[in-house]
Amino acid sequence: MAVSRWNLNENLNSTKTLPGKSEKSWRGRSTVGIGVQTLHYYERIGLLPKPQRSSANYRLYSPEVVRRVRFIRKAQILGFKLAEIKQILELKSHGHPPCHRVVQLGEKHLQEVDKRLAGLQDYRSAVAKSLSAWRKQDSPKRKCAGEFCDLIEQFPDPAIYFTKPFDPLPD
Repeated sequence: MAVSRWNLNENLNSTKTLPGKSEKSWRGRSTVGIGVQTLHYYERIGLLPKPQRSSANYRLYSPEVVRRVRFIRKAQILGFKLAEIKQILELKSHGHPPCHRVVQLGEKHLQEVDKRLAGLQDYRSAVAKSLSAWRKQDSPKRKCAGEFCDLIEQFPDPAIYFTKPFDPLPD
């Protein structure tokens, strides 16, 4: 049984495919984190096959596509890029076992994680060193030099610690 775009996300969280509903709801989207534009994008780049259409021209997704979307999301969470996921899916669809390629990509990702962790450790050391110096200079009557705050302005550019842009932690 095909699944309409309106309940695909609901099905992504279940173990069985539910029949299409007339209610157009995105209840499952927040837990799965995939929207209709993402599905369309996956279709455009070849991660998903072009779906059949209903008489009302809604996209109809098969249970296989639901499983494929689950796989794509899980692979993304593990750090695989969409191009890498596409390679894995293409290997499988051409009858080749993709596990060796997954191991190769996993090794590459682990090296990237290790490099990022080393950068974070260096960054942490720089912040701790600066904070120690700041504490020595801290006083309610201290006059800040610099345009905004010399303590921050004198800190080395955080970009030197990272090969990718730094994503600060949320407040």
